[in-house]
Amino acid sequence: VVYLAMDKLLNKQWAIKEFRKDKDDESKQIALKALIDESNLMKKLDHPTLPRIVDIIDERTNVYIVMDYIEGESLNKVLDAYGAQPQEAVIEWAKQLSDVLDYLHTQNPPVIYRDMKPANIMLKPDGTVRLIDFGIAREYKEGKAGDTEAIGTRGYAAPEQFGGKGQTDARTDIYSLGVTLYHLVTGKNPAEPPYEIYPIRHWNPSLSSGLEWLIQKCTQLNPGDRYQSCAEVSYVLENLDKFEGAYKRKQKSRINLFVISLILTAVFSISSACCFFGANAIETENYNSYISLNTVDGYAKAIEMDEENPEAYIGLVEKLREQVNVIHPGGNSSGETFPVNEITQQEIITWFSTERLNKLKSNYPEEYARINYELGRMFWNYFGGDSGTPLEASAESIKYFEAVIVTAETLGIENAGLSEPKYNLAKAYYLVSYFQVNERNLKNQDDGEFSASEAARSAGIYGIDKDNTIENPYYSFWITNENLLYLLAGDNDISNTVKLESMKRLVYIVNAYYVDFYNMTKDKSESVTEEEMLQMCDGMENALMSMHVSDDDMETYEKILSDLQNTRETIEVFFV
Repeated sequence: VVYLAMDKLLNKQWAIKEFRKDKDDESKQIALKALIDESNLMKKLDHPTLPRIVDIIDERTNVYIVMDYIEGESLNKVLDAYGAQPQEAVIEWAKQLSDVLDYLHTQNPPVIYRDMKPANIMLKPDGTVRLIDFGIAREYKEGKAGDTEAIGTRGYAAPEQFGGKGQTDARTDIYSLGVTLYHLVTGKNPAEPPYEIYPIRHWNPSLSSGLEWLIQKCTQLNPGDRYQSCAEVSYVLENLDKFEGAYKRKQKSRINLFVISLILTAVFSISSACCFFGANAIETENYNSYISLNTVDGYAKAIEMDEENPEAYIGLVEKLREQVNVIHPGGNSSGETFPVNEITQQEIITWFSTERLNKLKSNYPEEYARINYELGRMFWNYFGGDSGTPLEASAESIKYFEAVIVTAETLGIENAGLSEPKYNLAKAYYLVSYFQVNERNLKNQDDGEFSASEAARSAGIYGIDKDNTIENPYYSFWITNENLLYLLAGDNDISNTVKLESMKRLVYIVNAYYVDFYNMTKDKSESVTEEEMLQMCDGMENALMSMHVSDDDMETYEKILSDLQNTRETIEVFFV
């Protein structure tokens, strides 16, 4: 039985699965074990496209699983009601599903979902999707000959799920993802006649040939002929235009023209031509081999070979993020500086130099923004110059967050290609960093107070109407941090690990600036009151208490709560 429950303390809805124990019924005992195994597996996971398991309550007669309530309806019901879905919507859902599968496959050990189908995808009112039901998911076991059971949903399951062909792996989920996209965009159920995955434009010629290419590649019967990782699938989804038929024809035309020219000149320069092509082939092969290593050093060498291809930059920044999350889960609360595994901060600045990243700006603006967002976040939370202080970290992160904002405002790309919450988070990070780095420079050296001109300048920077006269820009800084807390407390696609990183800095800011927030003006007309500061502390505590925290993040989580309590007590003593 599944209940919809209201948490009175957090004012939040949860879904609660109730399973009644029956020791005399063997089938119920097996089902109960499966439910517990599924819940324990999901407790380890933390991704915005997955529901969270927040508690398992084992009582004498019943077991209760407390988990996120996902508002919306499953995509199989959407298909039943409306038929084939708009291509644009399916592509957006595909990006989210590929991203969450990539997250599962890169766990240690990898998690193989094995049951991708419309019935297990919930469409929320905001248009995003959530992946549910991990009943037959399993962890990949290195060296094992095959799965314990042959299991899966007919029509969606890959051939290898039915036994005799080794272990199911990431490519198994890629097959099911391709079939699911086929069903969504054509309305044709693969478990019904003609029981075959036709090219999607067989049913609707107006559909994208790029999407057709992707689905055909995903659903190859031989796993070796499919995409080998969801990172590859995500790359194609972000660059579908390059796989369109017109693009291929254009490229083919160029190749033909080149071949004709080559033949005409071969009589005079066949030797040099062979050397040229041989060198390029070797270079391409070397580039791909470096990428396939999936190591920091491999990606760095690939960047040196081709500075205008975003693939290696994205791989490198994700590898670095993966490493810092292992060394400093939940953020660098210890105040230590990089390196991680002897990688220095200066090396990273060199790999991602402004000169290099600008080469991506025109041809790959969204990838350019994504790389800058991840770099800015990394510096904001993990790096601290020689001193390891948040101020030093802010100074280095500014240029990266500014690049994200410029991508959106100058190039006209909505949210710089990021989700709206992530883009707003980048702006908040930028504003906080700008203030902290420039605070001393903004002060009038004679009397130690902000000058009126600099206050007006700060008001413009923080989005406050310049006509509203303020005597001290700490007011705008306070508003920035209120907005940051509002963002962190929301239900969005920002992961709990990132929220913890941000919350740690927010507690630090309130603790470091509470006197300045009060002493904004001599007559206290723009001062932040004790009540407002304590409300901020309450808001931070509520946001923290609503998070599902992994075991890796627990130490950081408890440290933030402790620092928050100390901050609250310090503020109360100050006002007394």
